[in-house]
Amino acid sequence: MKRFAYLLPFFAGLAACGDRSAAWDDAPATTDLTVGLADRVVVIDDALHRALAIAPQADGSARFTTTTVGHTVTAAVATADRARLLVLAAGDQPRKTNKDEPPSLAILTATGSQRFPLESPHSGVALDPEGRYAALYALPAAAGSTPNFVENPNEIVIVDAAPGEAPRLVPHTLRSFGGRPQRLTFTAPLGLPGGTRRLLVVETDRDISLVDLASIHDPTPRADITIRLTSGSSATTAKPAGIAIDDGDPTVDDDARIGVRLDNDASVVLITLSRGTNGELQPTLNLAAVGGTPTDIAFVRAGAGSADPTKAGLRLAALVPGTRRAVLVDPATSITTDVSLPDAYSKLALVTAEAGGGAGGDVALLYGGYTSASGGVAFLSLGKASGEPYRSVEVLSLGSAIGSVLAVPAPNANLKILSQTNGAGFFVLDLAARTASPLQTRSAASLLTAADGSRLWAYQARTGNLSRIGLDDLHPVSVPLERPIDAAFDVARVGGGRTLIALDKSGLFAATLVDADRPDATQARTYPAIALEGIQ
Repeated sequence: MKRFAYLLPFFAGLAACGDRSAAWDDAPATTDLTVGLADRVVVIDDALHRALAIAPQADGSARFTTTTVGHTVTAAVATADRARLLVLAAGDQPRKTNKDEPPSLAILTATGSQRFPLESPHSGVALDPEGRYAALYALPAAAGSTPNFVENPNEIVIVDAAPGEAPRLVPHTLRSFGGRPQRLTFTAPLGLPGGTRRLLVVETDRDISLVDLASIHDPTPRADITIRLTSGSSATTAKPAGIAIDDGDPTVDDDARIGVRLDNDASVVLITLSRGTNGELQPTLNLAAVGGTPTDIAFVRAGAGSADPTKAGLRLAALVPGTRRAVLVDPATSITTDVSLPDAYSKLALVTAEAGGGAGGDVALLYGGYTSASGGVAFLSLGKASGEPYRSVEVLSLGSAIGSVLAVPAPNANLKILSQTNGAGFFVLDLAARTASPLQTRSAASLLTAADGSRLWAYQARTGNLSRIGLDDLHPVSVPLERPIDAAFDVARVGGGRTLIALDKSGLFAATLVDADRPDATQARTYPAIALEGIQ
């Protein structure tokens, strides 16, 4: 393994040097915030108020660059395309002089950065999957943990980074019935009264707020629509625990829907975004009892072509592990249909295209079984099975409960990585063939899929144990590293090809670079003490 030591020739005269950087007297990096972008890894060095980027080069070396960020970083999040990094900072709290930094947002790209001052500190960032928007908000916090004496949790900042335009920050105060934001979700374009537009859906601890993104720059934006939630058994306010969104018929502008599961409640809420008497958006609520507390929900297309109209079309699927059932709710009528399951599955993911479904209805992958009676996963086919709609359940028994599922990018999107809850290994699931290939590990492994969809990395935290698994043949190649691994990232390299960057976060941090296509531990390059990079 090649090792690169930092040559600091001025060390010899350090004692006599009166103009050295004050950074030498500061503590080293104190944050665990590390983010992988498309072509580099960024380490947030909160002590020196900077972002340190590590970019692999064509010759296998690393190029280090630094960018100034705000004081007291609270979040660092990459956009969906991994092209930009948003760094949120609380600033100096409390601010006592004009030299103390205010809260700020920095947006970093491959070509530069921008910083925007904020009036109030925020700790949460919600990202738009389509890349245009972000929302800054205050994460739920325990009493006494907020930096300000008085805080308004309903003050959010919407970041609009429209293509070809400079980012614009729009402060927005939510209309509230006393709730505090818990989760924020950007919708895809929806056919709504007044035209196709997008919404920001805010789940608080007692209601749902809808923010119209199309009007946020208007002198008089559309007013938020806040929907109070109640349980199916009483008028007591209910806490949302997750949502699902569907646009309905794309040719119709009054049938978009939001499904809401409730915390510790055996009902789901169905919100139809219909047209009111004034022609404006008007939510209509229905409740449906599902026989137990659901752990996951999704809108599905079921039983297309069935002669029975109550058993065909759009449904809200709710998993209820307490009864070992999936409950399908008709959003128009709230009529429910129960589907018995072989295990208490708690999670579902739509895999219709990858699993070869779609003609007769969606296909859902079920996992997270509580009892592990059968172990493994199940495929729920929502088309019309022989004799009974919705009842086609195919179990893939693996002898172990599956705790998490990792997606694989194209061209291997038909694969999923299944992690066992017991840490004994993982499976590579082929959705099309409905087969699962096991790979065993000596201990619990952290898993990483490459953005090009061609390989999987497995490593054991705080050790040098690292393996590369090619997704074409599932052949594992051991790549033992000298430094322990805390985080790993598979990123693009200058000139083509890809590099794995493994970070050791102890001490002054270290980075090890490995050729992702032809990994060879003897050719790995290690950079110790990267926290000293750029200090003069």
